[in-house]
Amino acid sequence: MIKSDAQRERTLAQIEGFRMALAKVEQEALGKRSKAIRDSYASMIRQLEDEVYDYDQLRAGELALPDIERLDQIAPFVAKIRISKGVSQSELARRLGVSKQVISRYEENEYQTVAIARLQQILDAIGVKTVVTLSA
Repeated sequence: MIKSDAQRERTLAQIEGFRMALAKVEQEALGKRSKAIRDSYASMIRQLEDEVYDYDQLRAGELALPDIERLDQIAPFVAKIRISKGVSQSELARRLGVSKQVISRYEENEYQTVAIARLQQILDAIGVKTVVTLSA
């Protein structure tokens, strides 16, 4: 998943690199090995384009969250929520009084290692209202 504009730009560069490699392979003889390489490059291009599309959708504020029933289900959505709210990693870091690298590390692990109290601070910092219901 792309989590920043810088990652988006690197992904676009990767797509261009794969397109150039694909074009080179397409000029070569048609053999089983050549076809497998072409298919591999085409597949990678599609995957990276999908990631760029998903990031662009999030940046446009388009995010549908599923119903979450457990606290441990929240973490994988935090970066997506941050992006859809238009908050950069740097801005979130500033709001929390930490470095951008801290946010980057959190997101590399999909916030799985963040304590609940810190997760609440992060959600507050990106403007997410949380409602918790406990039932026995």
